[in-house]
Amino acid sequence: MNEKIAALKKEFPALGGRFEGRRLVYLDSACTVLKLRCAADEQRRHMLELGGCGGKRSSHALAAAMEENFYAARSRVASFMGAGSPEEIIFTAGVTDAVNLLANSFPFSPKRNEVILSPVEHNAVFLPFERLASAGKIKLRVIPLKNLKPDLEAYRKMLGPKTALVCFTHASNIFGGRTDIAAAADLAHAAGAYLFADDAQYAPTHGGGGAIYGADASAFSGHKLGAPYATGALYVKRELLGKLRPWRVGGGTVADVTLAGGRYKVKYLGNYQAFEAGVQNCSGAAGLAAAIARLEKCGFENIRAHVSGLVDDALKSLAGIKGVRVLGERADLLEGSLISIVPLKKGFSVPDFNLYLNHQLKGRFIAVRTGRHCADLACLASGYRETIRISFFAYNTPEDTAIFISALKQYLSLLR
Repeated sequence: MNEKIAALKKEFPALGGRFEGRRLVYLDSACTVLKLRCAADEQRRHMLELGGCGGKRSSHALAAAMEENFYAARSRVASFMGAGSPEEIIFTAGVTDAVNLLANSFPFSPKRNEVILSPVEHNAVFLPFERLASAGKIKLRVIPLKNLKPDLEAYRKMLGPKTALVCFTHASNIFGGRTDIAAAADLAHAAGAYLFADDAQYAPTHGGGGAIYGADASAFSGHKLGAPYATGALYVKRELLGKLRPWRVGGGTVADVTLAGGRYKVKYLGNYQAFEAGVQNCSGAAGLAAAIARLEKCGFENIRAHVSGLVDDALKSLAGIKGVRVLGERADLLEGSLISIVPLKKGFSVPDFNLYLNHQLKGRFIAVRTGRHCADLACLASGYRETIRISFFAYNTPEDTAIFISALKQYLSLLR
């Protein structure tokens, strides 16, 4: 194991814990990454040593320190996401929060009211736009699925003068691999549309995100890279940010309120300030910045190489097992951090296998994800009702994969 990867692994206390006397084998990082000690320490420090009224509401020294710390976190996140300026970063509670904000703030018009989604979008992206479509506010279209990937030729033909926004996940949370965001963005821009990239699965093992490849907006969730829960950010390019309409308003978003002729007139602040209503999760942002700093210290090139090696090792082991099928192509899967498996052998029950991994192994239990993975569009388009998903992060080892493979073989041997 690379020295920097080995040092990073020590930063995850949960790996050394035992549950009911059993050791954890964690292969569910696509759902959430175990939490970094430095992120928790920084969040705690921020809450206990600062913890005052930030957000430019008060003008005392403690408030100034809070605001300085908060802006430093914004700058760190902006650099991580590839934004042109910290002013293009809106702090959110994660991708779900970010997409709800974007969907409800986007400047749709009667002439441009179509949203195109890739067929592998997470429900965090699909549902906010589906709700708008159900209310008759937009028209929603989904790109066909081809070989478990978005059909780019079909996508090209779907684009038109009414297309306002296109959404592409940067890395699928069910089929793995990654998407060519640059190509998708170029096609959207040629049609006069904007492109949003969901970086939730991409950012933790690649670093950066869609902004680097031409996306007009992108988002990631802090909990997927070892940061506190309910943290994350939405990047919006300045040109688009100026067109968004504040959706969730309140304290901290207002520049001026006047009264004339019996009517109130509200002037909202510009840039990110119009979209961060209320007291923000400043301590969470501090923890998020600490997590990003620690991963950058390790080097995303090292994390990427390590995770790709784990995927490769797992694919080689799975290739020799009869009774299950790996979804996706090897070359593509090596670009991601997860593998989805479907059973072929009669009598194989995915829920039962999950119970087996949690309760029937001596001295340990294996955490994986089973089901639809909040990827209903992909399941409907592919016909797969559920999968078994194993996913990796920097702290995983080939031994973790070997333990899972052994358990899978044992379970298959029990079936008649």
